Amino acid sequence: MNQNISPKEITDYFRSNIFEAFSAYNAWKMICFSRSKNIVSSNMAERYVEIQKYHVNFFVATERAFLVNFIMMSLHPFDKRDDSFSLYKISKEKMEGFVKENNVVLNKLKIVRNKLFAHRDNKASNNSYDIPSIDNLDCFFKKLIDFYNQLTSEIDSSTTEFTNATEVKQDIEILFQNLYRGESMRKLEIDIKYQWEEDNQKASNTI
Repeated sequence: MNQNISPKEITDYFRSNIFEAFSAYNAWKMICFSRSKNIVSSNMAERYVEIQKYHVNFFVATERAFLVNFIMMSLHPFDKRDDSFSLYKISKEKMEGFVKENNVVLNKLKIVRNKLFAHRDNKASNNSYDIPSIDNLDCFFKKLIDFYNQLTSEIDSSTTEFTNATEVKQDIEILFQNLYRGESMRKLEIDIKYQWEEDNQKASNTI
């Protein structure tokens, strides 16, 4: 280990790293899977699709940005380079055990990172990558947080909940509601203007 970097400095970095990765994952999941009728009711899925169509370019770019962010940040703890922060520098043996247990998810995330984000594989397309299911990703993040807390409990007797990283879902829900409310009002104003104000047959013109 680099003698200038203490174990606590490494775990302190990964406290913010895991928070950012988990926040980005929750935001990506909220935007992407709110459209799925397998997860939310048909009525709500249709409403979320309608909302995202209001500003389609923004939501497409935002969804991808959160995807890139959570994958890149999620893989930082597993970087073996000598010049990087890495949880391997805390305990190589424990990290190897964690990686072995979560090998399927980690390999899929690495493939997406390497083929689409770190560089562009000329055989890859935006629709060709295989992202782990949200059930598997939920499980992975729970295990990663538990594993991190095992390390920090030994280093400085601390643990971190990371529950505030899920609050972004409620923020996005409120954004959806406000967009839906705003579009509903805009449509109502258009209806009033063209179906009432500019109707030559309205009562004030004919009575």
